[in-house]
Amino acid sequence: MEIVKSLFLGIWLASFGTLAYLYLALYRKLPPSTAVGVSVFKAYMTHNLLWWLGLAVCFALGFVIVKAWPGRPAFWIALGVTELFPVALVVMFLKLAARNREVIERMTVR
Repeated sequence: MEIVKSLFLGIWLASFGTLAYLYLALYRKLPPSTAVGVSVFKAYMTHNLLWWLGLAVCFALGFVIVKAWPGRPAFWIALGVTELFPVALVVMFLKLAARNREVIERMTVR
């Protein structure tokens, strides 16, 4: 159970850390109503070595925190509820990317 809690806490730290990183590095500098392409997200996340290192640190930190303090059940419930926000953002992003791909395919068929 300790491993599951560590992974869950690591995922929580990584998801909110990624949101903060994208806001500070990307969205804070953009003017309103500006579109950002998928390639920009890939460049800031999956193609960035610092993002991968931060991901590893989040999982290590999650393991250390769970080892030192197992937490109460209310803490894990609160983490589960707050994790719904980043999950909803990822689902929304994937749906929009899929819809964008459909539109591009329709435009190229004509």
